[in-house]
Amino acid sequence: MRGMWVLLVTLLAAAPARESPPLTFAESQSLAAKAALPASLARAVETRRVWDARLPWLAANPTLSVVPGRRAQPEGPGFELTVSVEQPLFLSNLAGAQRDAASAETRALEREAVAALLNRRLEVARAWLTLWSAQQAAATAEQEATLAGALRTSVADALALGGATRLELAEAEGFEAEAQVALLAREAEVTHARLSLAVLVGRQPDAHLVVAEALPEVALPPSSEEARWLARASELPDAEARRLLGVAERARAAEVRAARGWQVTVGAQGVREYYGGLSGLLMVGVTPPMFDAGQRERGALLAAAERLEGEAQEAALRAAAELALAFREREQTAAQLSVVEKSLAPKAEEAARLADVLLRAGQSTLPDVLRARRARAAANIRLALARGEASLAAARLHLLLSALP
Repeated sequence: MRGMWVLLVTLLAAAPARESPPLTFAESQSLAAKAALPASLARAVETRRVWDARLPWLAANPTLSVVPGRRAQPEGPGFELTVSVEQPLFLSNLAGAQRDAASAETRALEREAVAALLNRRLEVARAWLTLWSAQQAAATAEQEATLAGALRTSVADALALGGATRLELAEAEGFEAEAQVALLAREAEVTHARLSLAVLVGRQPDAHLVVAEALPEVALPPSSEEARWLARASELPDAEARRLLGVAERARAAEVRAARGWQVTVGAQGVREYYGGLSGLLMVGVTPPMFDAGQRERGALLAAAERLEGEAQEAALRAAAELALAFREREQTAAQLSVVEKSLAPKAEEAARLADVLLRAGQSTLPDVLRARRARAAANIRLALARGEASLAAARLHLLLSALP
């Protein structure tokens, strides 16, 4: 029985790893939201909302004091007890200032969470399409390597029959080796892209990650609406988060000012005298902000607010430039894809086909065929890259526009 278990474990260890189903673009975007950083920020926002709802309407707690004692008198000792309750009240509405500051901090955290999620989705989109392009290029390289092997076999057969020279066989063998090297390079690119995507979507590095064949299809506005979208670029999450962080700093400065504002303390005191008599007192105290008005803390907070407002202005400019660049990239990559798809790739394919036909007819040479096949392989790989770049530009623009409130 023990030998059977050992055999079973050995067979399972030697079995090849099962490939996971192809990962679609939509699935990768869903996994981006579940990654560690975006998910933790989402939980942080929910935590802030829960605790913001628990903020009290009074900013200070009451104070209960109990002072027992024993008084020595000529006529005999007696027991004394003093009980007092005091409640500070802030005329500057400290509780309201605390709620305003907490609300401002939560709004800033919300936009930071949205910005982190947007950045992760952009990274995942780039990694997914990079892997897609690498897979397509590797498939093209594998096809070219197979064709190169077949060509080398044909030339070797022709040499055996006296229809080819040793030079032509050497050229065919060199072409096959070149195709094999290109295939190995493309497979290395696939491995690198696969690991990069696995890290971003939270998969294990040893997972055999494969992306689906279908490219993402996204809805984009017409070019005529570009100006309207660019006017809203300052509302993108990163720039908006910078602005809201400045607002939160000013709200915290207002909270500090309210904490050092006019304070009234009301209370009541009950006293049991040593001889058994009882008395009650009402107390009212006032604390004016004569000296300490929170100048040190407010100065630091307001200075930080000024700095954040400057950062927000620069972030708004960067956001506008990023959005404008996204519009340009969509147009440029679409134009490049049109040229490669409609002209470069078909012409290279036709040239390779004609070179093969002319070689069989004895009107061309093997170097002409090899040159045409190299051009075809380069054109097909360029086509895969152009499709990936065009899809990435469209997806990037779609994600940026979707992040606008």
